[in-house]
Amino acid sequence: MDKVRQGLLLGAIVGFFLALFMINYSGRWWWIIMIPLVAIMGAAPQYLRPKDMDDDE
Repeated sequence: MDKVRQGLLLGAIVGFFLALFMINYSGRWWWIIMIPLVAIMGAAPQYLRPKDMDDDE
């Protein structure tokens, strides 16, 4: 689960800066929804990869 947490953190950071850029560009605050969406997208590949590729064990 450590890689999932890492994906969530990196996704949240990228989502934060993407939201800042889009808010600055358009002036609309609803772009803040990008933070959790990109965080989920950052963690998703860890759930989708095959179990035999786990190098944590």
